[in-house]
Amino acid sequence: MRSIRAAVIGAALVLTVSACGTGGDTGSAGAGCTSGTADSPKPSKSWDRPADFDNDGYPDAIGVVRGDPATVKGTPPVVLSRGAIGPLAVFMGGKGGLRPTGRPLTDGVLPPGSRSKWKEGFVHTYVADLDADGYTDVLAEQRIPENEYGDKYTRSMVLFRGGPNGLGTKPIAVPYPDGTPHTESDPTAIGDFNGDDRADVLAPIPDTAAGSIGQILYGPFGPDGRPASTRTITVSPTPDLSYYSSLQPADIDGDGRTDLLLATETDDPEDEDEGGILHPLRWFRGTPEDGMVEAESPSGTYSANVETGTDYDADGYADTLLSASTSEGGSRRMLRGGPDGFRPGLHRLRFDRMGDSMVTGDITGDGRAEAVSTLGTGRFGTTRQILVSTIKATQDGARMRSLQRISYNDENLRGAADRTRFGADLQLLDGERDGCMDLLTGATFNGSSYQRGGFWVFRGGADGLRTDGIRHYRLRELGLLRK
Repeated sequence: MRSIRAAVIGAALVLTVSACGTGGDTGSAGAGCTSGTADSPKPSKSWDRPADFDNDGYPDAIGVVRGDPATVKGTPPVVLSRGAIGPLAVFMGGKGGLRPTGRPLTDGVLPPGSRSKWKEGFVHTYVADLDADGYTDVLAEQRIPENEYGDKYTRSMVLFRGGPNGLGTKPIAVPYPDGTPHTESDPTAIGDFNGDDRADVLAPIPDTAAGSIGQILYGPFGPDGRPASTRTITVSPTPDLSYYSSLQPADIDGDGRTDLLLATETDDPEDEDEGGILHPLRWFRGTPEDGMVEAESPSGTYSANVETGTDYDADGYADTLLSASTSEGGSRRMLRGGPDGFRPGLHRLRFDRMGDSMVTGDITGDGRAEAVSTLGTGRFGTTRQILVSTIKATQDGARMRSLQRISYNDENLRGAADRTRFGADLQLLDGERDGCMDLLTGATFNGSSYQRGGFWVFRGGADGLRTDGIRHYRLRELGLLRK
C-alpha cells in the first residue's frame, strides 16, 4: 500500500496576493517593520481573527511539545511520550515579540521529575473564539495511551478558554460524537459552516451505515463545553472514506460560509504497487439552515492528495492544488475558486521549488503574501529546509519564486536541530505587530538529554525571515524541566 500525505487544514484562511509585481521585493518593502506600530488586523469575520488569548491586540500561538525517548542516552531531565503526543506550550505576543509563557498545559500528565513517562498528552490543537466572548480559545485533542507502545489509546476533546489573563489551565470536556475519527486528515476542523459569524467544529466521524461523513458542532460553545446545536452530515451516495482520503474545510465560493471538499482514493487490488482508484472531488456547501448540501464539483478524477484554502491568483477566492502526480516541470495544476464554486478548467501554479505544510502571510511588510514551506532535500528527501517563496498572480494561475532557504545547520540558527526533524509545525503570525509576520516552528526533542529540538521564532523583515536574533526555546524556557 502506498503512503499518501493529505493536506492538514484547520480553519482555512484566504490570503489575497498581489496581481502586479513580485512579492518580497526590497526597496520600500518591509520598511514599516517597527515593533508595536502596525494597525490591528481587521478581519472580515470575527471568529477567524488571529489567535489572541488575552485580547490585547498582539497575536498569540500554541504548539505541541513532542519528544523521542528512543534517541535519548543517559537520564534525560524529563521523559516525554513517543513523538505523537505531548504537553502544550503557550506563546504570547507583545512589544518584545513572541515568547513562551513557561507555563505549559499538561493536564492529566505526571509532573516533570516523577521519572515516569507522560501518562497522556495532546496531539492536535485548533484556535478560535469558540464561546464568542472576544478571547481566543484552544480546542485540543487529548490522547491517553493504553499500552507502553502508544499504538492503542483513548481520545477526548477538551477546551481551554481564553480570558484577560490568557489561556485558562482548566480543561473543559467537549462532547464529541462516538466512533473512529477519519484517519488521514486532522480529526477535527474549525469553520463557520452556517454563516452566523460563530466558530463551528467539524468532527469527521464516518458512519457508512447511516450515510454520514461526520457531525457539525455549531457554536457558540457554553461554559460547560457544549455546542449550541449539532447536525449530522448525511450524503448520498456514501463515499468510501478509506485511509486514502482527505476532508478539508474552505470557503470555495466566498459566500462567508465554510464548505467541505472531499477527495477520495481507494486501493486497486490489481495494481498494488502503482496506486489506487481515483474518484471525482465532492464539494459540500455550508448553508444557514440545512447543514451541508452537496454542490456541483469539477469533472474528472483526482488523487486524495489535494490542498485547498489559499487564494493564489489574487481574485478573492480559495484555490485548490491537485496532487503532485500532475506536476510537469516545476508546476502543479490548480482549480480556481469563484462566486459560483469552481471556475472551469485547470490552471497552473508554477514554482521553482515547493515544500510541504505550506503557510502564507506577509513576511516582508509590503502588503503582499509570501509562502513558507518545509522542503525535503538530499538523496532521500529527509534533510529538511525552510523555504520562503514570493507569490505573484499570472494570467493563467500563479507563480511562486524561491526567495530564501534556511537549513537545519545554518550558522545563524541558534540551538541544535536534527536534519530530519527541522521545520515542523509552521505558524505565521505578527507577534510584535510590526506589520511583518514572524515564523514559529518546532522540532521533536531528541538526542542526549533532549539537547536537539525545541521551538524557534524567526522575525519577518524586508528581505524575508531575519536570521539575526533567532530565538530558540528548549525545555527550561517552556517550563518543562524537573524542579
